[in-house]
Amino acid sequence: MMEVFFDGESLWKEGGNLVGALEALFSASGEILTLERLRELTGLGEGVIRQGIEALQERCQPPKGVRLLEVGGGWRLAIAPEYTELAAKLVTTLRKGRLTPAQRDILALIAYRQPITIPEINEFRGVTTASNQIRSLLDRELIMPVGRKHVVGRPMMYATTVGFLLRFGLRDIQDLPKLADFGESTLEAQALAQIENSLPSGLFSQKS
Repeated sequence: MMEVFFDGESLWKEGGNLVGALEALFSASGEILTLERLRELTGLGEGVIRQGIEALQERCQPPKGVRLLEVGGGWRLAIAPEYTELAAKLVTTLRKGRLTPAQRDILALIAYRQPITIPEINEFRGVTTASNQIRSLLDRELIMPVGRKHVVGRPMMYATTVGFLLRFGLRDIQDLPKLADFGESTLEAQALAQIENSLPSGLFSQKS
């Protein structure tokens, strides 16, 4: 077995390998690890790390209890769908329930039209109730403020977060469904609902 060194010291003890090392890093982190971060931690090149990630993804197949998912610009271990109900008995921070229709409408508008302000959201929806829903989405860490728009009143603009990508299993915002695949009304909400309905409840242990 090839021995790998970083700063003059072995990356793992005898009997370990790159796949095991990556699994240990993802398990210890509990967060997204990017390729750049993995290179910093291991001192290894991109090609070697990608090979290790592919091998780890193959290892994390049923009946393993976790999956290695590419999401939010990196990779993260997530509970396998087969075991989410069991894990929910222990982990109280698992995703709780689905978004309300109003929350989904507003989150979808933000996702597809970001950055966007509350007045602009209200104009699209034809109602003036976005503020309460915005607070809820902020609490869920699905959106974040990204500065003020240079117009009268300087309203705050909002955009989606990495937590949004995690919740919907997206690698980046470009992976959202194309609006051309839907009808002419509430396109964004329909597209986002399609993603949410296809995800097992409790897949990601993210705050909700």
